[in-house]
Amino acid sequence: MKDASQFATAVLALVFTGALLVTGQLFIEQRAQRDIAYAARHLLRPL
Repeated sequence: MKDASQFATAVLALVFTGALLVTGQLFIEQRAQRDIAYAARHLLRPL
């Protein structure tokens, strides 16, 4: 029973880590797109 509990804990930790990696990557991509759009609207307008 103890082995099953340790396995379940390990799987839960892996799932949680994977979810953090995926959401972090999506956040970084979204923020990069927003930064590019901001720069295009505000910094390149005077040209």
